[in-house]
Amino acid sequence: MKYIIDSANLQEIQAALEMGAYGITANPSMYRKEQQTLIPFLTACHTMEPAFLSGEAMGNTLAEMEEEVRRIREISADIVIKLNFSENALKLCKRLHKRGIRTAVTLIFTTAQAVAAISAGADYLFPFIGRSEAYGLDGLRLIHDIQSMISLHGYPVSVVAASVKNLYQLEAAAAAGVSYAAIPYSLYQMSLKHPLTEQGALNFERDWSALSVGN
Repeated sequence: MKYIIDSANLQEIQAALEMGAYGITANPSMYRKEQQTLIPFLTACHTMEPAFLSGEAMGNTLAEMEEEVRRIREISADIVIKLNFSENALKLCKRLHKRGIRTAVTLIFTTAQAVAAISAGADYLFPFIGRSEAYGLDGLRLIHDIQSMISLHGYPVSVVAASVKNLYQLEAAAAAGVSYAAIPYSLYQMSLKHPLTEQGALNFERDWSALSVGN
């Protein structure tokens, strides 16, 4: 499993990429929090050369969504078009698939929604763990079931575990065999830490210093 930094904070994104994060994703709520607008944000992120970058095509109609796709692709044809699950999103997903344009369908909360997105030609699925569990559903079971279905049938689509709230969910998603996890920078930092790692590093530094003094 590879990490995709889930943030609209450019400093956090740069730091995560420097540590090996695979890609970048965000959503309108994050843009608002960081006072970003879509096109300048995607332009800045594209210059960082991530392996994965998604841009959300918003709109009340198919025509408005298609206009957003056009604007995003003016930055780069490599940007994955991210669509909030809906009937219009499925229609656009199918159209873009026929044109060879990669898409990611997000806000997935059921296996049935995942099946619909796969049928429309989505390249990436974003099932939500934390938000599912806040609603009283089993978010990890959702991830497991979707990944099992994809593996069973060999569908050409990747799962991106989203709305990951803690280390337990992150490691369970990895164990389920999903390809990617979209995680906030704070969880990325948390995932790097363990008291035994820190204690071991202190011991090694102490012993290295003792050897250096001896030389």
